[in-house]
Amino acid sequence: MSSSGRFKIRRIVVSAIAAMVLAWILHDVVVGRGFWSGVGGYLNKLTSRAGPTRDLRQKLGLASGPGADRPVKLRVWDWWSPSANEAYGEYFSELERIFEEENPEVDVIFQPVPFSGYEQKLATAMLGDRPPDVFQCSAIWAQGFYKRGMLLKLNDFLAGSEAEGIQAKEFIASTLRHSRTGNDIYGVPHIADAFCLMWNLDILEAEARANPELLKMFERNPDGKVDFSRLRYDAVKSWDEFRRITKMLTKDVQKNGQTIRQYGFEIAGYGESLGFVPWAVSNGAQFQDEAGTRALFDSPESVEALNFILTLYHIDKVSPPFRLAMAPFERFQRGNIACSRAGTWSGKSIIRNTGGWKHFAMTAFPPGPRGKGPKTLVWGNMMVIGSRSKHPKIAFKYLKLVCSRRGALLRLKLLEMSSPRKDLYTHPDWKATVAKYPDLSNIPSICNVGEPLYHTQVAAVTDEVKPIIEYLMLNWPEVRAGKGIYRDSAHALADAAARVNEVYRRYGKIVRDWDAARARREGR
Repeated sequence: MSSSGRFKIRRIVVSAIAAMVLAWILHDVVVGRGFWSGVGGYLNKLTSRAGPTRDLRQKLGLASGPGADRPVKLRVWDWWSPSANEAYGEYFSELERIFEEENPEVDVIFQPVPFSGYEQKLATAMLGDRPPDVFQCSAIWAQGFYKRGMLLKLNDFLAGSEAEGIQAKEFIASTLRHSRTGNDIYGVPHIADAFCLMWNLDILEAEARANPELLKMFERNPDGKVDFSRLRYDAVKSWDEFRRITKMLTKDVQKNGQTIRQYGFEIAGYGESLGFVPWAVSNGAQFQDEAGTRALFDSPESVEALNFILTLYHIDKVSPPFRLAMAPFERFQRGNIACSRAGTWSGKSIIRNTGGWKHFAMTAFPPGPRGKGPKTLVWGNMMVIGSRSKHPKIAFKYLKLVCSRRGALLRLKLLEMSSPRKDLYTHPDWKATVAKYPDLSNIPSICNVGEPLYHTQVAAVTDEVKPIIEYLMLNWPEVRAGKGIYRDSAHALADAAARVNEVYRRYGKIVRDWDAARARREGR
């Protein structure tokens, strides 16, 4: 048979298969049963919920369902996307159901926006005809958004009786810092995140059974027996103790017939900027002044913290060699790292990436020589109302639902998230979740000893600090030998602080221009 003949036969076969698949899809859709009916239903729900596709459906006359005849369209933005995590879809569907049942005139339109483009897209949307009414705002953007006039001031809303249950007293104090400037309040926190130390309990338990010092790190059950699934949040009492423990846990071990180097603490070298800050805070340091106009991290407390980390790496050698990691916790998850810097949100990723391993725990950072107890850095992402919201009163109702105890319990149930709300941690659902995920047990205590993350121009500040800290981490032996571009750590931090102060100076000028423009608009 000629090649042209074989090509015609293949084309006929492919066409026949395509026709059969199309018939299968159409059959499922028409009868409302089968795989393709389910896919169609999911896509219908997704496009009818998402902002841009719902707008298109309305223009094409395809809008249907209970939202089609609701006169008030409430536009909600978030970077949590159902396309990235199906649980987010369940969460937003449930929020939509609850809110629309209680507000029958409202059609909630959810629009996912990627985190990387959030700031730019929001600035653009504020000039268009469909600005978001209410949205999640990161702590790193909030102050700038408000100063630019993009967020609504919430003081009057929060002073009214409708704000019952979301007053400041309901929240962990350190999670409130990023939602206010002076007396102005522009957000209510619904997420609490903090840096922490993540410990591999497989390694600790094996060592602790023959080591009383390590055994004291673990919690005890009511009957007095050691609970090897949980650590105390203040399990390590000092930097000296941390140094001793990580040196003890750095050694060669036998695994699967192979000799593997086990390390006590993983220290990042590339892209490092925030690594030393929780340690500095645990030594009594501050990063910036309250107004965000002056850097304070070029202090003896911070220099001591940076030198402590450099000593752990270059002298004690408790960390594996620096390298660019392909993914967070890559080496920790392989099981040969006893401790790593992490976040209180990290547990879910570790469990997912390891296929269900849960034998790890979080603690705060131990106090340094100048410190006064365990510490960390905490921040609260928040719900805010856009300054061009067409329905601010209804937007505040939605904000209240998300930030209330009911909203916190919904996130706990569907997303297994902790909360800045104090009352979540007294609820039976939290106790049940901790029984399932013991790594969560220390989150309230860790957040309670947290100092607020620095809050002014976070991205720009990080860009200035990161290359300097990275240089020190990679070249400290040369610096100590007098061959580096800095004399010592104090010299490097002084340079970093000077650069950050320049960021603050430029930003302060921009803010004064924004304030003057607002005053002119308001006729002041």
